[in-house]
Amino acid sequence: MGLYDNPESLKNNEGFKLLKSGSTSKGLELLREAALNGQPNSLATIIWHYMLDDNIKKAIKDYELCIVKTEPWIAKEKSRIDKLWLVSSADKRNLMEHYFYQVSNSKSNAALAYLASGKEQIATDLWNEAAENHGHIEARFYPVFNLCKSNPTAAIGVLKNSFTKAELQDLVNTLVEVSGEGKGWFAKWAKDGLDILKKVSQGKGAGVKGATTAAAASSAGYMAAKNINKFVKDQMEESLDEGGEAFDWLQDLF
Repeated sequence: MGLYDNPESLKNNEGFKLLKSGSTSKGLELLREAALNGQPNSLATIIWHYMLDDNIKKAIKDYELCIVKTEPWIAKEKSRIDKLWLVSSADKRNLMEHYFYQVSNSKSNAALAYLASGKEQIATDLWNEAAENHGHIEARFYPVFNLCKSNPTAAIGVLKNSFTKAELQDLVNTLVEVSGEGKGWFAKWAKDGLDILKKVSQGKGAGVKGATTAAAASSAGYMAAKNINKFVKDQMEESLDEGGEAFDWLQDLF
């Protein structure tokens, strides 16, 4: 067997191909089988698709059922590939890092389901874990994006200070797809947030400093996780003196 010849990883690859070819039901069935055995790529993928289909309860149920199996699966897979002679140490290490990143990806996706269920503390904790462990970009982005509804001008300043334009363009593009292709809560959450960002950025940021200052003072109430809260507050403080520049910068994305 080679580096990628784990049966569950092969099942994951086949399931993903079926998804891309339009055989969604068959693809998700294979992916769920792999996820139930601990394959982290599969878990991240099925949760994302559950969210797109507005199957919030199933996303949480399968996450809680499968996430505890991912690290034992990775440990067993590491033991297998460590015995491979014709594979470089760098390739082995990169694959292990990829699998652990997919664990963070699963947590970030599941956080959306918890947020949709009104469990913001759990969502924030999961995003915090994913951001701390791997700098997971969606886990850093989604809490700020969710802030748009209550403090849009503040959120724009944080986004500008926290992401490159290329990163933010990719994130915005993903949410545009979600708003168009998804259903229910996730699609509405994406559309509402994007509409607010677009509207405020095109307004050239009237009242930026006042709104940003107020958001910095009240962000602890929203961001319960200590590290995320500190990060957002620090970024808001840095954005105070930028005026309308952040709005000009973000407007280009729409």
